[in-house]
Amino acid sequence: MMDAMRTRSWLLTNGRAAGFALAMLASGGCATIDHVTGERVQNMYSLQEDVALGRNVQQEILAEMKKGGARINGDPARVAQLNEMMRRIAAVSHLPDLPYEVTLFETNIVNAAAAPGGQLVVFSGLYNPKDGLVQNENELAAVMAHEIAHVTCRHTTESLTRRAPVDLLLLAGALYAEAKDREDLAVAMGVAFIAYEGFYLPRYSREDEAEADAVGLMYMAKAGYDPRAAPALWKRVAEKEGRTPSWLRWMSSHPSHEDRHRALEKQLPAALVEYEKALAARP
Repeated sequence: MMDAMRTRSWLLTNGRAAGFALAMLASGGCATIDHVTGERVQNMYSLQEDVALGRNVQQEILAEMKKGGARINGDPARVAQLNEMMRRIAAVSHLPDLPYEVTLFETNIVNAAAAPGGQLVVFSGLYNPKDGLVQNENELAAVMAHEIAHVTCRHTTESLTRRAPVDLLLLAGALYAEAKDREDLAVAMGVAFIAYEGFYLPRYSREDEAEADAVGLMYMAKAGYDPRAAPALWKRVAEKEGRTPSWLRWMSSHPSHEDRHRALEKQLPAALVEYEKALAARP
């Protein structure tokens, strides 16, 4: 369990950003329109700040991967393939003018990720023939489209905005505990933080992942990649790894593999219509 000192340290470190965010929320200054859904949402960051934040995150990842000895963009053919995928998918996205950039790391990590503003990261373990997740170009495009959907839905900065007021409340409790030398209260703040991070935030994260699956499915189809690859990928993973226990599914930050497969199957007919349109428009 997080001890009191670590809790106070975390809250004090994040207090300034949380205070700024709460002031923005109270003034209504961070209300904006979701570029994907057209709905009104709370986001204290502008698109330009998304880009700046993403570049900072990317620099941190680059520094860590270099420190670990990973080759960066060391496979020209694969890098060219990823850049072409990114170009095609971004072009049909809701935010085609962001400065998208993809970086390939040669490592056994089976993953891809997106930072705000269009910074994409792919780890070569994603397509490793033995232990990787994807088996062909369309499945790789499904992953890329999913990550680009996270960018256009602005999930990271919306999440930072959502959590800021709670962070500030926890900060206030920690400051009170510090002033009164209340070790019991500091421990309580640690328990509250763990509960919030472990039980409340994953609900949003699962919703974000499901939205990125749905939006990404349409992006890949409009870009001319076969959308049937997306549900097929998660069906194969679900069969390989087995069903996720219901209590673990509730705790997880991602939907279960079988849930992702079923949801994508339901959305597939609409995506196939867009895929046929994209094929018909090819010269």
